[in-house]
Amino acid sequence: MRQLKERNRCNRSVRHLKIQGKIWLKNLKSGLDQIRESQVRGTRKNFLHDGSFHEAVAPVLAVAQCFCLMPVSGIGAPTYRGLSFSRRSWRFWYSSLYLCSTSVDLAFSIRRVAHSVLDVRSVEPIVFHVSILIASWQFLNLAQLWPGLMRHWAAVERRLPGYSCCLQRARPARRLKLVAFVLLAVSLMEHLLSIISVVYYDFCPRRKDPVESYLHGTSAQLFEVFPYSNWLAWLGKIQNVLLTFGWSYMDIFLMMLGMGLSEMLARLNRSLEQQVRQPMPEAYWTWSRTLYRSIVELIREVDDAVSGIMLISF
Repeated sequence: MRQLKERNRCNRSVRHLKIQGKIWLKNLKSGLDQIRESQVRGTRKNFLHDGSFHEAVAPVLAVAQCFCLMPVSGIGAPTYRGLSFSRRSWRFWYSSLYLCSTSVDLAFSIRRVAHSVLDVRSVEPIVFHVSILIASWQFLNLAQLWPGLMRHWAAVERRLPGYSCCLQRARPARRLKLVAFVLLAVSLMEHLLSIISVVYYDFCPRRKDPVESYLHGTSAQLFEVFPYSNWLAWLGKIQNVLLTFGWSYMDIFLMMLGMGLSEMLARLNRSLEQQVRQPMPEAYWTWSRTLYRSIVELIREVDDAVSGIMLISF
């Protein structure tokens, strides 16, 4: 009898485990089905790059537009033909509003310096605001020239020797994005560390609330005219973030242009290295010389378009 009871108990345990196992497998299968349905299947388009500078620089320009710079439309278009500039677009008015707010902030900074002791520390905000104001105006002018500039750039790219594989076509875009976003991340880290430094050593003793003390210190030029309010303090901080981004973005943007132009010269150089020891016809060297001159002319056009930004960057 005891053995029969133990056998029945074992059978019940086995049946219970089988039922629980079926339930667990059913739940697992339904979960996997949900994950499989939520995933988007990759297509051939996801793994292709055309190797163009327009495609490579699009994410960097998208970040700039979030901070009121480069108000050109169509940066996410597949080709340069989708680029356009319009004074009726929200991007243009967004950038114009930023220029107006920067001008007003500059006026308050000048007023503060006029009513205080004139030294290097007091003049620094004026130099900072004037530099960003000029650079922002230059970016607005560059946005008008950008569609035509990319049209010329694409025309030169089409004449260059092609890439040998998909990995080579994808390399310029990945390299450019990596450098840009690493530099943006480092700039953000530097800004956060400067905030920590200011909070602990400069502004905090001025007021009881450390956040209020920091906001009051970063927008002191406003609160010499208006009484302190949180909404005005946060507007001043947003303006400060936009100005700080523009200060860093100038250098990054010029580096992206330099990387794109150097890649064109590198492609021509690789072609010459492959053919230099082979008996090539005169037409090949004529084509190479003409292509080199085309790249030089593009470099001059880019230089003319960004000379103002380059001057402020230096």
